[in-house]
Amino acid sequence: MMPTLKKVSKVLICTLLVWTQALAATPPHTIDSLQRALRKVNSDTEKAELLVLLAKMLPPKDSLLAVNCFQQALELQQKLENKLAMARTYQAMGTWYGKEDNLTESQKNFLLAREILAKDTSRQSRKLLAMTKIGMGTVLGNNGRTEQQVEEYLQSIPLLEKLDESIILGDTYNNLGNIFFNKSQYKTATTYYLKSIETYKDARAYSHLIASRQMSMASCMYYMDSLPQMQHYLADAKKKLDQTGADSISLWANYYEYQGQLDVKNQLYFHATTMFNSGLSIARRYHDIHATCNNLYSLAKLYQRLGKNDQAMSLMQEYATLALTLKEYSLRLHAWDLMAEIAYKQHDPEGAYTYLRNYVTLADSLQETEVTQKLHELEARYQSSEKENRIMQLQHENERQEFALQKNRLLLSLMGVIMLSLVIVASLSYQFYRNGRKLLEQQQKLHLFEVERIRQEHQISLLSAMLEGQEQERTRLARDLHDGLGGLLSGIKLELSTISPSQESSRTQTQVENTMQRLDEAMDELRRIARSMMPEILIKYGLGEATVEYCRGLKKTGVKNVVCQVFNFQTTTMEHTRQVVLYRIMQELVNNAIKHADADQILVLLQQTGNDVFLTVEDDGKGFDVAASNSIKGAGRANIQARVDFLGAKMDIQSEAGTGTTIIIECTI
Repeated sequence: MMPTLKKVSKVLICTLLVWTQALAATPPHTIDSLQRALRKVNSDTEKAELLVLLAKMLPPKDSLLAVNCFQQALELQQKLENKLAMARTYQAMGTWYGKEDNLTESQKNFLLAREILAKDTSRQSRKLLAMTKIGMGTVLGNNGRTEQQVEEYLQSIPLLEKLDESIILGDTYNNLGNIFFNKSQYKTATTYYLKSIETYKDARAYSHLIASRQMSMASCMYYMDSLPQMQHYLADAKKKLDQTGADSISLWANYYEYQGQLDVKNQLYFHATTMFNSGLSIARRYHDIHATCNNLYSLAKLYQRLGKNDQAMSLMQEYATLALTLKEYSLRLHAWDLMAEIAYKQHDPEGAYTYLRNYVTLADSLQETEVTQKLHELEARYQSSEKENRIMQLQHENERQEFALQKNRLLLSLMGVIMLSLVIVASLSYQFYRNGRKLLEQQQKLHLFEVERIRQEHQISLLSAMLEGQEQERTRLARDLHDGLGGLLSGIKLELSTISPSQESSRTQTQVENTMQRLDEAMDELRRIARSMMPEILIKYGLGEATVEYCRGLKKTGVKNVVCQVFNFQTTTMEHTRQVVLYRIMQELVNNAIKHADADQILVLLQQTGNDVFLTVEDDGKGFDVAASNSIKGAGRANIQARVDFLGAKMDIQSEAGTGTTIIIECTI
């Protein structure tokens, strides 16, 4: 197999295929028929289309006429403001300049087409944009700019996928595969060949294209030394070729050449010779120069290996003659390289030297030509860049002015909308502010009213508790007077009523003495009640002494388990009224402990720390559930709480069933 020849032929075939697809919709015309039609047509649209067709068909010698036709078509389309038609004309000009090897003008026209198509999202525009990218890539590839070519092809793929253009998409994938094949990146090439095969949904309708891709896969397998895979793809290609008609005839020449190469690898030289001759026969019959050269070169290499140098030289001479008809200098290099080797084996050193010198001369010439071409390209690119910059500046200036006018109109409209919006927002904000302020004022009034209501309710509850306490005090006083003092006085009255003047003096004396004793007891009871109502010692000596005396008095009445302790209490520092209220609280707590706690020991502790006074009443009785008692408060508990609130004090109750009770009252002096 001849690598370079094979690779070059693939690129040319695919390039021609892309251009053929791009012009597939164009009806057949001749130059004369187009010129006659131009003289008859009146529509500017039809005239512009005919001018573009004529420019495409003109021979290279009429290049000036072709350029003039393109320019006339653009003027008509610009007059009609048909931007899609202008883009199509620029794309055609880019392709035409590419065929003329004028890379600078080709790129310029492709870019102009893109600039127009970038703003159009219609299906025709997207398809034309994809074709523009493919055309640009082809021109760049033909000028040795492979990286840019790959970039253009890759950019066209998403567009073609959305448009579901399977034929063009398959050709693009195949072109990418050929590019990587030429760079000896066979694994990457197979990826794109397989993608190309997958794009053809109606496999039978595109059998010849699928067969071509499968032979490309076989070629990759050849260079990757994967001969079983190569045989597999060749077998698949043969099945597809058997299904096709005349379209596949020229492909049979390539198939036989690939099969011959596989046979050479497997050392089946006779069968390989048959394959190469079959391919050569088909290529000659259909005047396929590239396929003819491929089979000639492969057969000559086989004859050289078999020692048939004369037959090999004869084939290479025919190959060299055909190569001279093409502009592909790489074909000539391969011809002279192999011919020099064959001549050397024929013991023809002079001929070998001649072929080798031709090879070196052409190689040096190509290298020098390449350097010169690059210099010219750089100069042309600079000149073209200057012109393009000037054109772009003028276009941008016009666009800038138009954009500035639109921007000014838009700004004025926007400013009006903004001002109106600001006025509306300000009005709404003011309304919200007024409503919010009114609502806040109403909420504040309601809050103050609620606070005042709660305060009044609290005052009422305090007064109610105080009144209830007073009523309880009156009730207790009445009971004490009735049961205690009243009973004593009734007894005295009865005893006095039994005394008569006729009684003996000794007996009378005894009754008088008993009566006097009862009067003493009544006086003691009266003093006790008076002390209970307002102890004289509380008035004279303050809360501390009154508390001690109260507890001492309880012991006299038979309550012997009361312990009273007073620490650091200063009577003069606390208001008398507050001392009286605290004294009543102490009385109520002690009475509750005596009546309800069933305690063995009661401790009453009064102490002062700075400005704070602490009253503690603790017993070791049966205790109670504090949480339950909070939900159900008796009269005594409510009376105590009212007095605590009156003092602005804090009451802490610690008790559990069976553990006793501790009540601490904390208030300021």
